[in-house]
Amino acid sequence: MNSIPRLLRHAFDYLSQDLLRRVEIRYRLIAAFILLALLPIFISGCIAYVKSVAAIKENAEIFSKEVVKQVSRNIELRMQQIETESSLLVLSDRVQGALAKAASGSAKEQSEARLDMARLLLEHFGSVDYIDQKYLLDKNNRILDTQAFAQLPRGVTSLVGRAQDRHERTYWGSYGNGVGQQNLGMVRAIVDKNSNEQLGNLVLIVRPEYFSTIFNDVATGSGTQIYILDASGNKVIIRADDASANTGAMPEPGLIESIAHNAASGEARSFAAFAGKSGERYLAAYARIPGTTWIVVSTIAEKKLTVEAQAVRNQIVLVGISGLLLSIFLAYFISHSISAPLRELARKVHDTGDDAGAQVDDGAPAGTVAGAQDELGRLAQRFERMREAIRQKIQKISEINASLEQAVTERMAELAARERESRTLIENSPDTIARYDRESRRIYANPAFCALAKCSLAEALGKRPSELPGGPNALIYEKIISDVVSSGKSAQFELRWAGKDGKEQCSHIRITPEVDRSGNVTSVLAVGRDLSDRMAFEATIWKQANFDALTGLPNRQMFHDRLVQEAGKPGRPGQRMALMLIDLDCFKEVNDTLGHDMGDILLIEASKRISSCVRQSDTVARLGGDEFTVILPNLDDTESIERIAKTINGKLAEPFRLGADEAFISASVGVTFYPDDASDLDVLFKNADQAMYAAKNAGRNRFSYFTPDMQVEAERRLRLTSDLRIALPGKQFQVCYQPIVDLATGQICKAEALIRWLHPERGTISPLDFISLAEDTGLIVPIGDWVFRQAVQQARQWRGQFHPSFQISVNMSPVQVRQDSLLCARWSDYLAREGMPGQSVAVEITEGLLLQAESKIDEKLLTFRRAGIGISIDDFGTGYSSLAYLKRFDIDYLKIDRSFVQNLSVDEDNQALCEAMVVLAHKLGLKVIAEGVETAEQRDFLKAVGCDFAQGFLYSMPVPPDEFELLAWPRLAERAADAQGSMAVSSNAQ
Repeated sequence: MNSIPRLLRHAFDYLSQDLLRRVEIRYRLIAAFILLALLPIFISGCIAYVKSVAAIKENAEIFSKEVVKQVSRNIELRMQQIETESSLLVLSDRVQGALAKAASGSAKEQSEARLDMARLLLEHFGSVDYIDQKYLLDKNNRILDTQAFAQLPRGVTSLVGRAQDRHERTYWGSYGNGVGQQNLGMVRAIVDKNSNEQLGNLVLIVRPEYFSTIFNDVATGSGTQIYILDASGNKVIIRADDASANTGAMPEPGLIESIAHNAASGEARSFAAFAGKSGERYLAAYARIPGTTWIVVSTIAEKKLTVEAQAVRNQIVLVGISGLLLSIFLAYFISHSISAPLRELARKVHDTGDDAGAQVDDGAPAGTVAGAQDELGRLAQRFERMREAIRQKIQKISEINASLEQAVTERMAELAARERESRTLIENSPDTIARYDRESRRIYANPAFCALAKCSLAEALGKRPSELPGGPNALIYEKIISDVVSSGKSAQFELRWAGKDGKEQCSHIRITPEVDRSGNVTSVLAVGRDLSDRMAFEATIWKQANFDALTGLPNRQMFHDRLVQEAGKPGRPGQRMALMLIDLDCFKEVNDTLGHDMGDILLIEASKRISSCVRQSDTVARLGGDEFTVILPNLDDTESIERIAKTINGKLAEPFRLGADEAFISASVGVTFYPDDASDLDVLFKNADQAMYAAKNAGRNRFSYFTPDMQVEAERRLRLTSDLRIALPGKQFQVCYQPIVDLATGQICKAEALIRWLHPERGTISPLDFISLAEDTGLIVPIGDWVFRQAVQQARQWRGQFHPSFQISVNMSPVQVRQDSLLCARWSDYLAREGMPGQSVAVEITEGLLLQAESKIDEKLLTFRRAGIGISIDDFGTGYSSLAYLKRFDIDYLKIDRSFVQNLSVDEDNQALCEAMVVLAHKLGLKVIAEGVETAEQRDFLKAVGCDFAQGFLYSMPVPPDEFELLAWPRLAERAADAQGSMAVSSNAQ
């Protein structure tokens, strides 16, 4: 308990002694006068405003409740009037009798009953203008009038349905008429007076104006809205202003929530406040009409009620502002009379303290700084500053004396430290530093100089550069020192000399003159930086840029430099320069089989063998991969070139020992002469490249001289390649088919698809001329896909028209497999999409493809096997002829190459080979196809040894599809042609 008064006391002291003291007295007096003048006005104004607003709201609530009560009572009376009229009608004997006849009478009685009921409705309600529509319904809710069983409107149907759900004699409700307005209706149940069973319903649709006129009899204030709300659908059904045009709208959501909340408490009539959609506040009185879901609502905006209260508030504000202005004037007048003398006294004391030289204490407590206290506080502070002035003067003099002594001591220590730092820097610098006098004698040298010169300090001092380190450039060094002494300007140069170990040294030296106070040069300072490491680094970079890292031979860059250098040398008449381009044959197979490490060893050994075959003056270079070049300058004859080329071929054909294995390669060498074949070096290199490819195409392991015909052939290949790129889009290819005959029956049961190029200018081009170009350029992939699709479509046609098990073979190049990993899957998918069985197509591959490990041929052929596609080994016996792959791979056919079939009639060796191939294939479960059968003797021999199929010019050359059909199925083809002709004639006749 004692802590509370203590805290209050501390708070009071803080406010009065600290916080308020930071404000000047005049401002505090002004604030006090203003607060005392305005506080009573503000309090009384707020009380008056609150009381007036409360009274107005209370009166509005009483008035609104009376209004809705009166309106509810009047509407209830009019509803009772309509119910009374309807009861007289439905309880009359005529209505009940007519309903009974309409329900169970004869057709005539039913017709008379409907006419009678129509007359009753007209008699009873025909002159009533507030009844808009009227219906008499049977118990199935069908209209009983002269329009027998007419259809009720949808809104009336929903009204009758709600009345039946309520199970009441009389039901009042509303429904939308489909155009955004609400109609009012009453449903009166018609009950048999004797059996108390419901016979039907009387439906009366009442005009909303009949009820809205009640609102005109009620006195409402400005801004008051009164309307009737149907709680079942939360729709406004009657308004006071225009009932027909403003019904069907949704009331404010806040009003609906307030009515629902009060309904939960059981009140019949109530008063509510709610917020509109725009956020404006409203007051509402409402009352339910008994026996219905209708609610009479009267709303008014709070803003309308508080207009008068706001006028009172404005008057209070005006009085308050007048009082504020008057109080400010009086407060300023009184405060000025009190604070002006105090401010003048504080100013004079302040000026006196400044004259005395007193300093403001930076460590003074908070609240003592000028401008943070009132006039009395600042006056006390100035007196305190004057007292401290003399003490500060004495203390300042003592501090000056002490600082002078300290400055002298620190300066001496700084000079000593700088001297040590300079000596440490010079003695530990990696650069050589030496000082020479005017006679070029060395008077100082740092340890780096002695280490570079490999001498002691005693040996270095007193000597000229010509004496140590010496050398031919030392005299130049002394000359530069003399020039710097005489001119007084700095100089720099590179000094080269030989060290005691004989290794060449190089330093970049900068010489700077040192002058005395009179400006005379007394000595020079030489600072040198060792460049030996940089020179070695530059030599390494040059070697890496110009020599092959693997073999140590000149690389492509050095080769071009040497070639330009040799071509630019003046030579004796008749002397020429030869250029050899060497490509290692089968190096890729060694690299893939034994690995790249063994391949590198082979390249190193090959470079040594090539270098051993030429002169010291010749240049052997490696261009990259397995390509080497040899520059042979100063040649007197071509016989030496031929001898060197043969020697290189012989050396490279010798076995290479690669670890535990031996590898065999060969070389294809192209030779060209400068300037005989070309004077341009780029053209010369192209000539050597063409000659090398000529040697490779001629069988490898040989050399070839460049001839002009090679250039012509290269240009022809270039033009042919350009034409080949547009041949497929230009539809210049045609697929021909060569028959494959079953030797046992003599019937054509298969065909091989062979591509032909119908060039628009050159005519038909043989596959031997363009297939290799397609493989080199990668065009073989789209061309092969096109041939395969054509063969599949042709197989579909022939199997459907002529032979249901006919098969077409398609050749697949090894290049296609290497360049397109998805080839096999794509062909299999295409066959499946076309709905063709795998047996309709066979794929022909070469023996070399089966040995390419990098192509993953196992997986790719397995894709064909899963699709049911047959696989043939083409040109069997001409490749590696490894029998292992016949067991490893699932092969269907072996095709004996034409080279074994050509001389069967006279060559017994070929006969033995063919017979052995047939026997071998049959033992392995394979079928045999013989290619190149041209004579009957060849056919008879092959049939005798058990060969299954034959193919060759004996039967037919490759022909277009229509000629093939006449050849294979002459009768069926003629019959199909006649049928097509008849169809064409009939279509023309039509």
